[in-house]
Amino acid sequence: MSAESRREIEPELPRPLPPQRLGAIRRRLLRWYDEHEQPFPWRTAADPYAALVAAVCAQQTQMSRVLQIYDRWMTAFPTIHALAAASDADALRVWDRAGYPKRALYLHQTATIVCEHYGGLLPRTRDELLALPGVGPFSAAIVLSFGFGIDAAAIDTNIVRVLGRVLFGDLQPVRETPAAQIRWAAERLLPDNQAERWNPALMDFGAAVCAAKPRCAQCPLSTLCAAYPRFAGGEEAQAARMQPPFRGSHRELRGLIVSQLRTSEEPLQRTVVIARVARLARAKQSRVTLALDSVIADGLVHDCGDILYLGSGD
Repeated sequence: MSAESRREIEPELPRPLPPQRLGAIRRRLLRWYDEHEQPFPWRTAADPYAALVAAVCAQQTQMSRVLQIYDRWMTAFPTIHALAAASDADALRVWDRAGYPKRALYLHQTATIVCEHYGGLLPRTRDELLALPGVGPFSAAIVLSFGFGIDAAAIDTNIVRVLGRVLFGDLQPVRETPAAQIRWAAERLLPDNQAERWNPALMDFGAAVCAAKPRCAQCPLSTLCAAYPRFAGGEEAQAARMQPPFRGSHRELRGLIVSQLRTSEEPLQRTVVIARVARLARAKQSRVTLALDSVIADGLVHDCGDILYLGSGD
């Protein structure tokens, strides 16, 4: 591969941040966090399992709902041993209508693996965590920083927005800032021995101040922000992406199928579930059948002949 081709694939990283600017960003953001810290239990519990549950709950979910899911889950499964001892059907029932129910299966699978191969203790290395079901870079960083107090830079949508705007001047970093630059910035900005404060500071700041529509007048970083002159000049961030309608979608059909079995005290006939969901969603039975096949393939439902059961059945 030519040098020019490599440059197209691997974007050029910025020059190192001057120490004065780096220090100012850290001080101002941590000062803001001191005044606006959210008392979420997993941030102070020093419990790797609690941190993992919170991280998985937070995937594609607004923080206002995360606490509800987390509390319900931890009440039902207060330890990783309790989760491993339960069935995956139990996990799906507790997950309830939180959305993306495969997350419940991933947590259950991880608990089983950890209890069988790690003595019930989550591993302390990034590579070992990433090998667990459903654990990506963000979840691994949350477990390391909140659970073990180990420095690890977390990157979620809010953090991408803050770093892409402050350091690179992009208005919509999710679309505009190369991932390599975000990773570089996250690692460069991370203060030593403060990941358990720095990660939530960035996340909360991105949600409350450097939001999709930024509140620049309230921003303590405005004089350090490369995007601020553009916002002040009247430019606006374009929407990151258009969310497809949920009503009538394949995802809605999947959710309705799982809901039928989750709320039923008995297994249900395949034909009954298909007919009910088709009626509720006003969808063709052929589309419901495709959705049912997909939830069976994902282990959310299993069938024995014409009878459907919640969970994988393993």
